[in-house]
Amino acid sequence: MEVNFLTENLPEGFSDPEALSGFSKNTPILVGYSGGADSTALLHMLWQYGKRHGTPVYAAHIHHGIRGKEADRDEEFCHQFAEQLGIPLFVYHADVPRLAKERGESVETTARHVRYHYFDSLMEEHGIPLLATAHNACDNLETMLFHLVRGSGLGGMCGIPQSRLCPHGTLIRPILGMTRDEILAYCQLHGLSFVEDSTNTDTDYTRNKIRSGILPLLLQINSSAVENSVRVADTLREDHLCLESMANMFLEEMRRGYGLETEKVSGAPAAIAHRALRKLYEEISQGCSLSYAHVTSLRQLAKKGIPHSALTLPGGIDAVVEDGYLEFRPHTKREDLPAYFLPLSEEKNLLSQINCEIVMGCSQKRKNIYKNSILLSIDSDTINGMLVARNRLPGDRILAGGMHKSVKKLLCDKKIPLSLRARLPVLCDNDGIVVIPGVAQRDGSKPKDPDASGALHLSIYFYE
Repeated sequence: MEVNFLTENLPEGFSDPEALSGFSKNTPILVGYSGGADSTALLHMLWQYGKRHGTPVYAAHIHHGIRGKEADRDEEFCHQFAEQLGIPLFVYHADVPRLAKERGESVETTARHVRYHYFDSLMEEHGIPLLATAHNACDNLETMLFHLVRGSGLGGMCGIPQSRLCPHGTLIRPILGMTRDEILAYCQLHGLSFVEDSTNTDTDYTRNKIRSGILPLLLQINSSAVENSVRVADTLREDHLCLESMANMFLEEMRRGYGLETEKVSGAPAAIAHRALRKLYEEISQGCSLSYAHVTSLRQLAKKGIPHSALTLPGGIDAVVEDGYLEFRPHTKREDLPAYFLPLSEEKNLLSQINCEIVMGCSQKRKNIYKNSILLSIDSDTINGMLVARNRLPGDRILAGGMHKSVKKLLCDKKIPLSLRARLPVLCDNDGIVVIPGVAQRDGSKPKDPDASGALHLSIYFYE
């Protein structure tokens, strides 16, 4: 059919790029163009828009290397239609199946990455601030259903945003409010031919399963299902933006570094606390995301409020309860902690692994040799064999208060900061642990008179 070049009123479902982006009407626009009905209609609409407002319009086509001669046909069609409209067309060839195999991704995911990477490069190279894609109302409902079955939160259930920032400008979707039937009717009205992608009927692709199997059933239940989903998505998006704003205010008022007070996290509405925790985590992890299960576990951690309790998260991050705050920190693996075993001698003993010095003597009176050192005394008659200093080990226990107690639990009960725990030496003899400085000492090992002969005095100092 011959193209109708009349610049009559654009369809009701078309959204003005100026309204979507905030840019002026004559701002250049790059259109993602596959040659299908949706992108052909969009390109024609934006061509009309450009004629009215002096807007430079460009098109970009990606040959994915998937459909052989059919893909070659699509590329040739795009060349012809863009030339007919007088629109410059950029074309990129990629071997998506090979790239997907190399990256360990699905073909769908790799194809999407290739497309948007090419769009971004064109926008940067040619100074085009706007990118327009032809997502429509049916695509939006498919996305909402896809996120529903994945168990996504409110953000996912909002569907496809009409605009969002991209690396070199703004991405807009001017026909997101139009159904596929409305788009086909537009093509027929203007005599626009288009190509069909045979992979659209391949149900190996998740979206195609939804498109061919679920959407027809929904339309049988309610013929206005697609139009209604647009209204639902708009409502959910407004609610989501409101909650995001409240979470930002909560963070601004309550945060301390990468931490939040445990009582505030526990007391805030779940919708606010969850968002605040996600935002804080994304900051320190540089873009990693948390699942619903992770966020729920974080709230439980904050609610219990046990000092020094911790949760390991993706992206090499730990969540730790410290001084009444739930804090995010880079993860330290146990195997990364220093291992050492040093028999102690009179006078100075340097533990370079933990930047610690132990000064030990029998004849000297107890004295604080260094500021901020830990002082302790041991009855030398209770030591079996040689006194040694070593690192803490899993399962360590000490006889204290008539019971063999877990050293890990004692550290928590004493509220020893995590930053200090790894640096506390464990002093042992042949019978086991004698003392952990500042934490516990073995029953019967303390001298009755610290100043009497036979008392072993230790001063333990930690360098910065």
